[in-house]
Amino acid sequence: MPREMIVVPYDNKWSEMYEREKYILLDILGSLIIDIQHFGSTSIKGLSAKPIIDIMIVVDDINEIDKYNSVMETYDYSVRGENGIVGRRYFVKLKPDKSGNHTHHIHVYQKGNQHIIDELMFRDYLRINKEAFIEYENVKVEASLKFRHDPKGYVDAKHDCVMRIMDKAKLYYSNII
Repeated sequence: MPREMIVVPYDNKWSEMYEREKYILLDILGSLIIDIQHFGSTSIKGLSAKPIIDIMIVVDDINEIDKYNSVMETYDYSVRGENGIVGRRYFVKLKPDKSGNHTHHIHVYQKGNQHIIDELMFRDYLRINKEAFIEYENVKVEASLKFRHDPKGYVDAKHDCVMRIMDKAKLYYSNII
């Protein structure tokens, strides 16, 4: 079955799902973890999203994560390596129904990686700016309807909106720091 890009209304259970998975990841990676954060659309209260929990882990040495690939697999994570982002380690957990749909994405970065700042800035800006929140939600819903079985098309359809919001977020945070 092809993976589906289905955006659903916000679910309060998403934060609970994050907390459960966070403790599993802390158990697996332990002292390697400097920081662990729920990010992405499911971390933004009220925002419609694909029901996939995005978790960011920050570590001192990204290469240490590779030693845990087999352990991650025993916890039903698919090891994806960098998966298109240099310096990241990416893991995907699939729904047990064999649909190919994802339940969790784990993004591991070495401290200092710009993606850490960008992802958290985007999340935090959507949490405080209602206009950006609405624009992003509308684009996501429209993209999910148009590209239901096309993950790349879905991501590409959101690109310009994400870039506009990132520019606004960078400007906003540069003025308050």
